[in-house]
Amino acid sequence: MIRGKLYKYRPFHINSLRSITEAEVFYARPKTFNDPLDCDPTIEVDINRSGLERLLYKMLLRTVSSDQAVQDIEQLRYYATQTDDYGGEIDEEALLSQIIANAIKTELDNELGNAGVLSLSATWDSALMWSHYADEHRGICIEYDTRDQGHPRLERVNYKAGRAVKASDLWSWKAKGDEDAKRRVLDTYYYSKSWEWHYEKEWRDVSDESGVKGLPFQITAILFGLRCDPSVIKSMVKLLAGYPQIKLWQMLPKNNSFELRRQIVARDEIEQSGIREPSFLLFKDIIWDDDFEKVDDLDPPDYPEDWHS
Repeated sequence: MIRGKLYKYRPFHINSLRSITEAEVFYARPKTFNDPLDCDPTIEVDINRSGLERLLYKMLLRTVSSDQAVQDIEQLRYYATQTDDYGGEIDEEALLSQIIANAIKTELDNELGNAGVLSLSATWDSALMWSHYADEHRGICIEYDTRDQGHPRLERVNYKAGRAVKASDLWSWKAKGDEDAKRRVLDTYYYSKSWEWHYEKEWRDVSDESGVKGLPFQITAILFGLRCDPSVIKSMVKLLAGYPQIKLWQMLPKNNSFELRRQIVARDEIEQSGIREPSFLLFKDIIWDDDFEKVDDLDPPDYPEDWHS
């Protein structure tokens, strides 16, 4: 995969500021994603029931003893005989296969579901993403250069792949150590997504654990949304005054179009400006009359001695 500049849309708050000043990023657990079908594959039963049981046994050994794994499988066999709960005639063999497949899915989630995923985009000018992920264009978009270091788990999301993990691939991975089969399972689990999300042009970096981690990429630019407050832009310009290699862009609409463009921020002008003084401090010694003359410079009026009486 050819990697280059990737982008993270963010609202502007303390965590997004820390992602810049402290070189931090957050790897989210898949179960927290806004799409409940994301990282939630099904199991395609393409091996017989005996093969499913052997696969489940192999997967159970990751967390329990051999004796406990056998007991768990025997318990599932017992469940399949309780056909009265389903009504009518039930194919116990098919039912047992489905029950075991469900247990395999649970074990797969226990193994892979606690990983951390960092979601990035290949585009900076998506109006939808500015709206959904950057506080309705009030936030920022951080540009990362992913080319400098090796990131073996940074991959493009596939919006055309299926949702099902094949039981045969799981067996080849778990029983035979087949790396190609493992790759297919991981691709389906972490990097497959519905076509409806293709506008995001998403890339993902996967970590063994979720949570805040050190930034694995170099920041090369920050883009400010259409509605980003000028004080945020001014603050970021001053914060990054010693980092001219980080470009700063202001998002703008294209003329006669719903598309977006960007314009470089005039950093020199902002860097030379200080903190704005309150207006009452700027003009506290000046009082203006209707003719815009300075009252302090006028001669006092010639009042009669008894005018106040």
